[in-house]
Amino acid sequence: MADKVAIIKRAAPAWERQALASAAPFIDRSNEEWAQAIVGGDAGAMAAPYDEHGIFIGPDGVEVRGRDAVRAMYAKRRADVKVLNARIKSEGRTAADPDDVYEWGSATMTVQSRGKTRQASGRYLTVWHRAGQRWVITHNIAF
Repeated sequence: MADKVAIIKRAAPAWERQALASAAPFIDRSNEEWAQAIVGGDAGAMAAPYDEHGIFIGPDGVEVRGRDAVRAMYAKRRADVKVLNARIKSEGRTAADPDDVYEWGSATMTVQSRGKTRQASGRYLTVWHRAGQRWVITHNIAF
């Protein structure tokens, strides 16, 4: 199977390989920073990779529009909720065009609330857009 994946990747158009390679450091760094920021409650860091007009749609279907609104959403964490650790696993990426990359994966967290500790997890689909020399989130859907 790995050989088939390698062949498919080599067969991808040059623009697709370039877009994926260009976006990868931004996606990887943002995922690492999100995992650290959600533990520390740093809403600014969690919202930083969003475009100023970026959209977040939560598992409940509620839509949050704009980086500032995403920051405010993350800042509203209840005082009795503490994220003890978090991890994002990027499970796949594809380039829709030279300036847009779709990334999907899963996030897991250990959360403490009201004296109880539990595991929480969910899946996501993120659209990354090239904005000059960097990549920003234009759409992020959490399932």
